[in-house]
Amino acid sequence: MKRSYYILGLIILGGFLLAAKYYTNSQILHSVTKPQTVGTSLQVSSQIATSSVVINSVTLPTAGFLAVRTVEGDRLGQVVEISQYLTKGKHTDITINLGDFYEGGKALLVMAYTDDRNDKVFNDVDQPLLVDGIPLARYVSTGEPVPANIANNNQNANALHTMGTSTMATVRYTDTGFEPKELSVPVGTIVMFVNESSAGMWVASNEHPGHSILPTFDQFKSLPKGSTYRYTFDVKGMWEYHDHSKPDMIGTVDVM
Repeated sequence: MKRSYYILGLIILGGFLLAAKYYTNSQILHSVTKPQTVGTSLQVSSQIATSSVVINSVTLPTAGFLAVRTVEGDRLGQVVEISQYLTKGKHTDITINLGDFYEGGKALLVMAYTDDRNDKVFNDVDQPLLVDGIPLARYVSTGEPVPANIANNNQNANALHTMGTSTMATVRYTDTGFEPKELSVPVGTIVMFVNESSAGMWVASNEHPGHSILPTFDQFKSLPKGSTYRYTFDVKGMWEYHDHSKPDMIGTVDVM
């Protein structure tokens, strides 16, 4: 009888040790695979932004960027300008110049993004930094947090969940322009623009310089030779575009 109790005790102890080991390993895996947002913060003092936006401080759990975006009603609008590449940790007194093409008169916010490719370039796959499921963002005019119903209402987000199943098309950008200049694709196609020119490439929707026809279709900055820009065309239409730096270089994507 004593032997039976002894064996039963060993079984119970073994089960407890296995459970403890599983819990510990799962906690380690959780800490490795999920970005930690403890201590993550963004502070923006209320200001009237005409030519620049000043961010008091930001603490990032991973490298990324800050983007100044417009707010259109209850939805996020286009990206106006982005910060320089920011390493993991705390940064203070960041100034983002809004550029010559910002016409003013729109509500603005600052939103933090992760550098998902670790390429130090802000592009279409970089996603908002989430804290408790809500993008980390502050209004420029008040410094207050942007509520979830607006911060998550992103009309500029590409359908990244379709990246593995969508078709891919390529447009080359050379010193003589885009090739092909006219491209027809089915809705949901990812088009990759490849810079084979000797200068920078800044793909953007017409009209120049506001990029207002399809605001989400905007590379947001000029990138050097050898760089690429991908955009998922998930809305049907005839979308004309140009190189923002050389607006006479034009092209059209017909999404059917």
